[in-house]
Amino acid sequence: MITRRSFLSHTAGFTAAASLGSTLPFVAQAANPALALHGPPVGPSVVLSYIANKGLLSDFTEKVDFSVYKSPDVLRAGFVSGDWKLAGTPSYVAANLANKGLPVKMLNIMTWGMLYVLSYDGSVKSPADLAGEKIGMFFRNDMPDLVFGRVMEQNGLTEGKDYSLHYVSTPFEALQLLLSGRIKHCVLPEPAATAGMVKGKKMGKSIHRSIDLASEWSSVTGGEGRFPMAGMMVHDDLLNAQPELIEGFHKACVTGTEWVKANPKEAAAVASESITLPAPVIAKSIPHTHLTAERAKDIQAELEQFYSILAEKNPSIIGGKLPNADFYL
Repeated sequence: MITRRSFLSHTAGFTAAASLGSTLPFVAQAANPALALHGPPVGPSVVLSYIANKGLLSDFTEKVDFSVYKSPDVLRAGFVSGDWKLAGTPSYVAANLANKGLPVKMLNIMTWGMLYVLSYDGSVKSPADLAGEKIGMFFRNDMPDLVFGRVMEQNGLTEGKDYSLHYVSTPFEALQLLLSGRIKHCVLPEPAATAGMVKGKKMGKSIHRSIDLASEWSSVTGGEGRFPMAGMMVHDDLLNAQPELIEGFHKACVTGTEWVKANPKEAAAVASESITLPAPVIAKSIPHTHLTAERAKDIQAELEQFYSILAEKNPSIIGGKLPNADFYL
């Protein structure tokens, strides 16, 4: 059952993180013989759960303790205190923290974007179909808002002139507006989008997954339909002390990602022990999470392009500048 409490926990974990510099995350603390691994209640944490439960790091540590955190404030406190060394985060948050002086690096990207426009209108298939409409949006001037705005702008649509946004504080509030019928469209991340569609169906409402903003990103960059939304960041202390663990962890991310994509039901069953959503909802969300495991150094140009586009409208979101070259592992 999807409760208000579980939905709030789930959405707050990933998207409210959009306020750490503008915020979010997954986290690990190296400690021989145990490794404490934490993550937010979103798609990449399904992979982390698999890594922890299936012993993929047994060559480097005797035990991996995985848990899901609920508040982005925990991420900030953990890294500032030095207690946390390896964390999943929106990619721009890692850049922001690095530019604020924290000794962190971007290890990899684990999702190529998981933002969607949900709509009651089945005829909405593209940004152009939203002309003249009001769309629910969370986190004003943060990553989801900036991504959506840039996609609309690239399609010749200007906010306030060609469409309007109804801003709310959280994804849960956006979905509540949609379910209540006060708005016809809203932007949501995964797995909140899937959870919302399932909840709508139980209420007798037909809600469509109308636009994949990752696919639409190609109109912005001229490249592939994807953007480097989130991945793992590493504290220099752990990187310098156990470089072999970090390399092994990334390889586990690659292996785990492929297994999760190929076995969504089994992966969801494992992850549902930690993520406060029903296993069937998690399983349904996995194909829409665009999971990957790409080394940051291999896609540095793509990350820098993403950071630069976000910073055009809000320079502070990445801390005012691009990170140094050694930020990308």
